[in-house]
Amino acid sequence: MHWFNFGIALFLTLILQIGSARLFGLGSGQIMPDLLLMVMVIIAFRARREQAPLAGWVLGLVKDLTSQAPLGGYAFGFGLAALLIVYLREYFYGDNPITLMVIAFLSSFLIEQFVLVLCLVKGIFSGRDYGSLTMAITFSSLLTAALTPYGHWVMMRFYRQLGLPRQRKYGR
Repeated sequence: MHWFNFGIALFLTLILQIGSARLFGLGSGQIMPDLLLMVMVIIAFRARREQAPLAGWVLGLVKDLTSQAPLGGYAFGFGLAALLIVYLREYFYGDNPITLMVIAFLSSFLIEQFVLVLCLVKGIFSGRDYGSLTMAITFSSLLTAALTPYGHWVMMRFYRQLGLPRQRKYGR
């Protein structure tokens, strides 16, 4: 992976996330896609084994720094999710849109639930808000999953610049 170009892609994704994700969002702005997670899932399917968890951790750290969640929650979640995807990707076909959508939904939902529990423990949210926040997390995860094949299409247009392989062989 070309880390300088990854940094540029990260910066552009962050600008898109902050600037125009509200255009894609639904409701009062709580339900919107997580473009950083989408990039993490795509990179975890494509990058080399040792580079994908680090890229996931960096993406999570950037999300930590731009959110009001406790520092380290997203970084830990993104890094762990990328590591799991790397170890399980030989059993999945990563170019299939359904696979990308299911992995993006599960990753988004589980990471957001983990961070929500951290926020509840830290006292950022009250326990009464858990149901409504979980509903918003579910719909945000669905929206992220629905946009993941399009993000994959865009990212694969820049596979050379990012240093990702064009085709990956899965299976044993």
